[in-house]
Amino acid sequence: MSTKKEHSSNRRNLPIGSRNFLGYHSRSEERVRRSKKLKLSSDDLERNTNLVALTRESKRCLRNLAAYKPPKDTFPQPWLPFPKSRRAAVLVALFVGRKGDLYVLLSKRASTLRSFAGDTSLPGGKMDPEDKSIEDTARREAFEEIGLPPDRNKVPLLCILEPFYVEKQLLVTPVVVLVLDNTLQPILNAPEVTALFSHPLVSFLSSTPPASIIRSEPELVELGDDGSGYRYHTSNDWDWDGPPVVLDPSENKLSKNGSANRNGTKRRSFSDSSLRTFKRSDENEVKVSNEPVFRKRKFRMHQFLTGREAGGIKPVFGLTAAVLIHTARAGYSPSPPALASPDFEVSAPDGASTSMRIAWAFYRPPTSRRPNLLREALENEGLAGKVNWERVRKVAGLPDENAVSQKGASSAISGSRRLGQANRIRSKL
Repeated sequence: MSTKKEHSSNRRNLPIGSRNFLGYHSRSEERVRRSKKLKLSSDDLERNTNLVALTRESKRCLRNLAAYKPPKDTFPQPWLPFPKSRRAAVLVALFVGRKGDLYVLLSKRASTLRSFAGDTSLPGGKMDPEDKSIEDTARREAFEEIGLPPDRNKVPLLCILEPFYVEKQLLVTPVVVLVLDNTLQPILNAPEVTALFSHPLVSFLSSTPPASIIRSEPELVELGDDGSGYRYHTSNDWDWDGPPVVLDPSENKLSKNGSANRNGTKRRSFSDSSLRTFKRSDENEVKVSNEPVFRKRKFRMHQFLTGREAGGIKPVFGLTAAVLIHTARAGYSPSPPALASPDFEVSAPDGASTSMRIAWAFYRPPTSRRPNLLREALENEGLAGKVNWERVRKVAGLPDENAVSQKGASSAISGSRRLGQANRIRSKL
C-alpha cells in the first residue's frame, strides 16, 4: 500500500509513454468534456457528447456493463459473509481510444516489491478499515498507485463483478469504471508502479491479436512468429487442492489401447454406491473393483502477450487475465445476461468453479504450514455464527458425510488437504 507522501511523487518522473497517456488516445477535435453523471441508457448513450467517438460495439459493451449484475448465487451470501480483513479489490479502468474502441489501463509493478515484482497488474489492494465499500477500496488504491482521481463524475462506476479467490487467501472484487476525462495525467507511485500502459478490452476474447494490435504493436510479430503462428494467448491447467472429481469408469467406453473417449470418464456424485475403479493389466484388459476413485480438479490460468515484452513488460497473466476475460465476456455479450464466448475454452474440463474455490477456501482444514486465514478472520470479526457450514461444504464439492462410505469420504478429504501446485502459483495481487 502506498502512503500519501509517496503519492506526491513528481509526475515528471514518469517513464516514456506514461505522460499524457490518456490524452494520446483522444482526438484533439473531440476532447472529452466533463460530465456530472454518465448516462448509459440506450438513448442517452447515443446522445452523450462525452462518448461521440465510440464504435457500435463499444457502446454495446458499456451498456452491458452498466446493466450487469452478478448472479444471485454469487458470494458473499448471508450464510457466508466475507470478513473485511480478507477482502481486496482491483479497478478495471476503461477509456475510449482514438478509434472508438475500449481500452483498459494496466500497470507494471515495481521490481523492488517483495511479491510479484515487475508483474503486469490492475491497480488494487486490500480493503482498509476506513473503506466504506469495496468500490471505495478500488478507487483509493488506483489513486494511490497511478493517480486516477476517485471523482465519480470524471470516473463513473459501470459495475461491480463477482469476487475472485487468490491463493494468498484473499477475496478480490473487480470494480469496473469508465474514465471520461482523457486529459487526466497519471501520477505513478514509484515504489509500487513503474509504468502504465493500455490494452484493448475486446482482445481478451481472442486467442490471436486483432489486426489493429499487430499494426500498432509490431513487436507481436517478432514475438509470435516462431513457425507456429502468433502465441498471443496461452493457458495452462493446474491441480486444485480441493475436493476431487469422482469417476465412474464402468460406464466409460475404452478403445483398444485403453484410452478414454473425449472429455474423459463419466462422473457421478460421491454418494453413488455403484462407483468403481478400473485397473489396466495389459493392452486389452480392464479390471473393475468396487472402490471409489478420485481425480484432482483443475483450474485454468490464462496468459496474453502485451506486445511490449521486449521493453520489459510482462504478459497479462493469472488473476489479471481472469478478471479481464470476465469483464470482456460481460461487456461484449450479444445476448446478456449470458456471457460472450471467447474463441478459447475459459475453464478446464471438470474444473473448479470460482464459487467452489471460495467455498473450499473457507471450509478446508487448517494445517501447521498453512492456517486458514479466512476462518480466523470470521472468528475475529464475529461472523462465524452466521455461516451455514453444510451449505458451504456442498458448494465446495464435498459429499454429505452420512451419504458416503467412511473410506470414500476420508479419501476425498485427505486428498483435499494436500496442497497442490495451486498453492505455489502466483496470485497476481
